[in-house]
Amino acid sequence: MRQPSLNDLVLCFTNTIWLATAFAAVLLCFRKTRSLALRVLLGLALTMVCSTLLKALFQEPRPFLTIPGLERVGPIPGGSSFPSSHTAAAFALFWGTLFAKNRWWPLVLLYAVGIALSRLYLGVHYPTDLLGGIVLSLLCCWIVTRLWNRAIRHRKESI
Repeated sequence: MRQPSLNDLVLCFTNTIWLATAFAAVLLCFRKTRSLALRVLLGLALTMVCSTLLKALFQEPRPFLTIPGLERVGPIPGGSSFPSSHTAAAFALFWGTLFAKNRWWPLVLLYAVGIALSRLYLGVHYPTDLLGGIVLSLLCCWIVTRLWNRAIRHRKESI
């Protein structure tokens, strides 16, 4: 299903996680968006720490190394396959936005799905790697949201 004319576009898109993260960091500069940015970035940070630990634990080889005839698009990625850190990061941005009840969550969901699909297109992840990244980011962002809400309640009670 690959189209050589799309390869560079997909490679470029899949590597925009840093740009999305930088955008979230810029939102810290504005009082109106500071809470959202903090929640999203905390969820992203926890997700990336857990993703790194799981990659080291599972050491799953990438599909282009194990599936005969599957060629990857782009450079050889570092680390192991499970979970997909790109997918986990993109979905951490989504879950953080959704849990904060921000109106931009549908757009962030489209972005996250696009990132996940790009990882399959490039031949660097299995579908289970994507699912692992999605579930991992959901759990991490849920934890951050629970702690955030508890901290807000505690702060209101102490005033």
